[in-house]
This record gives sequence, structure tokens and C-alpha cells, in this order.
Amino acid sequence: MTRRMLAHAALIVLGLAALVWALTAGTPHITCRDQVMVPGDICVNAQGTKQQTYEERLAAHHQARPVVGGVGVALAAFGGALAFADVRGAGSSDRARPDRRPSA
Repeated sequence: MTRRMLAHAALIVLGLAALVWALTAGTPHITCRDQVMVPGDICVNAQGTKQQTYEERLAAHHQARPVVGGVGVALAAFGGALAFADVRGAGSSDRARPDRRPSA
């Protein structure tokens, strides 16, 4: 397997991993600076200028799931299209490849 095909396969795997995460992520462990939050908790940023409730952080997590899933599908499709183009292009004649000299 060539390096290019390995890179395409890596894109596909990464995209599928993102999709699986989006589909299977249950109720997450919402944290505030490495401390697990529970309903009713409030997280204040380090500067003390902004705060978020547990519920706001949970809602943000739930809103991110479809975005991550969509990006995962797009990434896997892009990797698949690149791999398909590579495989399809490998069977073409040397005349179609500008990086190779024509055979005599």
C-alpha cells in the first residue's frame, strides 16, 4: 500500500471515528477545569468574566454532536473519493500522466 493510499485510509478512519462518536456519545461527563460538574453547578472561567451552567454546557455538547457527525461523514467521503481517484488513475496510460515520460 502506498503512502498516499495510507493517507486516504487514515482520512476515512478518522471520519468514521467522528461519526461513531457522534452516534454513540451518551450523556457526557461535563467538566469545568477538570472537575466533573453535576446539574445545578456553575463554571466560571479563569478570569472570572464568564460563567456557564451545567445545563448550558450539556446543551453545547448536544449541539456539537450533529456537527461532528457531519464533518465525519464529509471527511470519510473525501478520503474515499481520493482513494477511488488514486485507484482509478493507477490503471490509466502513461500518456495521461504528465509526471512520467512516454515509453518508447
